[in-house]
Amino acid sequence: MITVIGIFEDINLAEEASSYLLGNEFTSENIDIHTNGQQTNEQEDRVGDFFSHLIDDEKQAAHFASLGRKGSIVTVHAISPREAQEAVDVLNNYGAMDVNASDDSPLRSQIIERIVDDNKRLRGNYPATK
Repeated sequence: MITVIGIFEDINLAEEASSYLLGNEFTSENIDIHTNGQQTNEQEDRVGDFFSHLIDDEKQAAHFASLGRKGSIVTVHAISPREAQEAVDVLNNYGAMDVNASDDSPLRSQIIERIVDDNKRLRGNYPATK
């Protein structure tokens, strides 16, 4: 599995991107959406845990988590590089935000070649089960 992440400032764009993916050969089992809503500290920790789990660079993981806590996160668990690129294109076309903190090149949706453990996935606004 390849994980694709898009962070959106506008929840409506995140939902539209998810709907588009679902209507175009992606399955609901492979798409997660997490919105900022009324987050508790436990939910904020979920976002931080999610990015720490996926990204080895601690500073970059903290940056992504900070953006994710303020916006909506769409995660696609792609089964092939082709599907991952299609997800990137869709998320970017729907307005995934620029997440690059370190230089002038725009980074929007991210492809991370790592599987997300089921207990780390961001599936909506609900506390993680333990």
